[in-house]
Amino acid sequence: MAISKSEARRLALNSMEMGAHVLRGTLTIGPDGVKVDDKDIAEWLAQYSDWELILIAAPVGEIAIESEIKSCYTCGRDYKGDACPYCAEARARLRG
Repeated sequence: MAISKSEARRLALNSMEMGAHVLRGTLTIGPDGVKVDDKDIAEWLAQYSDWELILIAAPVGEIAIESEIKSCYTCGRDYKGDACPYCAEARARLRG
């Protein structure tokens, strides 16, 4: 089951804010091994040898929820799409 792009981005952002390392890209399995984009998974995981890990794979795709109304966690307004247009406009205005 795929999750929406906005949910996947939120999951990745929250993970990075907590200090986790995130790898994003297209998964390929071939004669060269398992890779996410051009990054070899075995090499990437080698840096965590002897650590306890929790691995999360979040397939990202277009799902039915993308077209449904969502509630913004920041302002509480309802919106459709990837991001709240009210908060996006406020962020753009404040950043100049």
